[in-house]
Amino acid sequence: MVSASELKKGDTFEYKGEILRLTRKEVIACGTHSHSKLKLFADPLFGGAEKIMTLQHHDKVDILDIKKKTGQVLAKLPDKLQIMDMVTYETLDAEASPEIINAATENDEVIFVDYGGKAKILELGRKK
Repeated sequence: MVSASELKKGDTFEYKGEILRLTRKEVIACGTHSHSKLKLFADPLFGGAEKIMTLQHHDKVDILDIKKKTGQVLAKLPDKLQIMDMVTYETLDAEASPEIINAATENDEVIFVDYGGKAKILELGRKK
């Protein structure tokens, strides 16, 4: 864990159970005799509106190392897709939006992120 003041633009971090990517950071003064605070602007990694949060400089956040990977759809499950990582050949059950699940077919290529033992599909790639 690092303090909020150590975050840099582009860092991916977890805050209140949501994974966010920092887009902007500002220092704000909250009053005449109070300490300054940080105003963070971050986009959710999996879509949604920009989040704005105010933190103390010393508040702790978890920085995550998230990498986009390429996978192949092996099977459609009722609310997930079973995919294979194209590099490690590991099989994963990945979450995806209903639109992606409906549009996907076996052998489709997907772009996904793997974080904390979970996988989430971001987009469909080209057909194999």
